[in-house]
Amino acid sequence: MRYLQAMSLLYRLVAVSTIAAAAMAVFVLWVTTEHIAGHASGPHWDVAIPLIAGGLVIALAIVFALTRFVLRPVESLERSIVAFGEGDTSVRARQYPFTDAQITRLTSAFNRMADLLVEKQSNLTEMSSRVIAAQEDERRRLSRELHDDAGQNLTTILLGLKRLETLDSLEQVRERLPSLRGQVSAALDGMRSLAWRLRPSVLDDLGLAAAVRSSVVEFETVAPTRVQLDIDALEARIPGDAEIVLYRVFQEAMTNVARHSHAKTARVVASRSDHILRLMVQDDGNGFSPAPEPLGEHGIGLFGMAERLALIGGVLEIRSAPGQGTTIAAEIPIDASV
Repeated sequence: MRYLQAMSLLYRLVAVSTIAAAAMAVFVLWVTTEHIAGHASGPHWDVAIPLIAGGLVIALAIVFALTRFVLRPVESLERSIVAFGEGDTSVRARQYPFTDAQITRLTSAFNRMADLLVEKQSNLTEMSSRVIAAQEDERRRLSRELHDDAGQNLTTILLGLKRLETLDSLEQVRERLPSLRGQVSAALDGMRSLAWRLRPSVLDDLGLAAAVRSSVVEFETVAPTRVQLDIDALEARIPGDAEIVLYRVFQEAMTNVARHSHAKTARVVASRSDHILRLMVQDDGNGFSPAPEPLGEHGIGLFGMAERLALIGGVLEIRSAPGQGTTIAAEIPIDASV
């Protein structure tokens, strides 16, 4: 049986054809000996012809049956592939016990591929719902910030300007101007901060290293974590898509440090080889147990980082354990000439 399973499909078909041809040759020899050449009264054509015709039909039937048996795993695999391609993601190819090793490997590879695609589709569906929810949360947050900060500041300025219209003297107007100037400055700072969070202009103007340094300065003004920088490898410009992806990964990693880690210190380190640019964010905070999939308790953040990097051929590495801090490293391919 092992020898039979080890035979390739080509040799099985050759074996089937050889057996059928040999059986037919033996049958024709017997008919010739018994009914044609062995009788003095002459050939018994009325007997030989039906025998030969019947033998041919039987031989063809045997060849057809054996060939169909040999090709049955291939037909099953073809049906499964066609059905899967037409949208039936539950279909899997059947494994036959007496098929050859090549067909077995092809069937196993197809079934594994189908399982992975279904799993990926499930993750993407879940991710899509989370992305929609995150987008709505972000829109609500932006709307709230515009209303609470910029909207209120502008309303206050408008009311202040209306009061100026009621004043009787230039001296009274001058007394009110510093307050209005401060309110305008606060509104402008709020709008600049909002624009920065959406996309820092320094990223386009000066590059990734400057954007990271500027972001760290802002981070340290609102978080107790002290950040050490070693990012000279980011000074050379890289393609725009890669810069924004790395910057968003850095932003998300620093957001996790601020929200979850309660770290005292963090390090941002960049390194570069001929073909790889690596950016690492490491903290000494609480740490966590990374889930098998990026859709663990840290939600959309880690999955979003991995998906962003995958779009430019990059990978995300997460190392963490409870009480031992967290390391998030992003690697992207770069041109050696950059």
